[in-house]
Amino acid sequence: MNVAIIGSGLTGSLAAISLANADCRVDLYERLSDDELINRDRTYAITHSSRKILDKLSIWDTLINDLVPFQYLNVIDYELNQKIEFNKKDLRKTDQRYSNVGWIADHKKTMLVLLRKISSIDNINKIPTSVIRNPNNYDLIVVADGSNSTTKKKLKVPSFQFDYDQICITAKVLLRGVRTDEAFEIFNSDGPFAVLPLGGDLYQIICSQSRKKGKYNMSLSKALFLDYLATKLPYGIEVDTIVDQANSYPIKFLLNYSLFKGKYIFLGESAHAFHPVGGQGLNLCWRDVESLRRIVSTPFIRTNSFLLPILYSISRIIDIMSISFLTDCLVRYSRINFSILNTPKKLIFFVLRKSVFARKFFLNIMTNGL
Repeated sequence: MNVAIIGSGLTGSLAAISLANADCRVDLYERLSDDELINRDRTYAITHSSRKILDKLSIWDTLINDLVPFQYLNVIDYELNQKIEFNKKDLRKTDQRYSNVGWIADHKKTMLVLLRKISSIDNINKIPTSVIRNPNNYDLIVVADGSNSTTKKKLKVPSFQFDYDQICITAKVLLRGVRTDEAFEIFNSDGPFAVLPLGGDLYQIICSQSRKKGKYNMSLSKALFLDYLATKLPYGIEVDTIVDQANSYPIKFLLNYSLFKGKYIFLGESAHAFHPVGGQGLNLCWRDVESLRRIVSTPFIRTNSFLLPILYSISRIIDIMSISFLTDCLVRYSRINFSILNTPKKLIFFVLRKSVFARKFFLNIMTNGL
């Protein structure tokens, strides 16, 4: 099967490796150089669903050395002073032997591993453009050029989308009073606030808040911004300094009405983009890749390729819809500030603390999807 992939970011590159592994001949179209693809300052949470995918492709053992593991995930409602700690006992039995709830990946290191893997595969041909001159040369065209996909615009594929009245601020900071193997997801009235370990005393702060407040906080001096962070961190955790310049970006919800058009299939953020709460973004994109690989690997589908886009859409709809619903609910839960709703919010924490089944169910959705 001849396949074209437009976009060689983390999702497009993994798709190229996966489809080549399924004996497809892959042309990988990308207008950016490898240096431009690598040099992005982003951090991702990696869950067990991604671990399994990378392991199948013989990438995990190479990448694991560049990942920062965490054994504990603390979910905190800051306003109610409620806390739940998830650990490996809350994972599926097959995942517990890895000891970690998840891992933190640096974009530069992860992208470099994937590009090196691509360079070692003979049936991947990299083409330095994002324009396919003759689509008729391919049985399948995979679109993975991001949430602002130019290909999707050219094809006039509609999507449901809206902008949250929030921006996301990210910064690397040095913290005291926190274990090196724990991560935090904190809910407060400003919006979700994540603390991710990067090794030693270094942590990634990812906080979402209203555009107005975010703009104000971005204008603060480092000292005043540190004072703001100190008010949002759990009791006992202190921030020493900001290691780099804080960055910000707008947050949007995007979901295509269709995951394909003709022989074009939309993967990753060209099909869906959600709030970063829960760290679902990259893991959901990579589950798209794994679903496509499984379908392409089926001999009957390879000889009847017209069925492939339909079956791909069917295979992904439940996972994508459930994660879109869950992340949006978590954002709205965080920003609710009505005392009348404090009782049901406390009940949610009570159930999760007391019920092993509830904790396992919630964590399994967050780590393996549906």
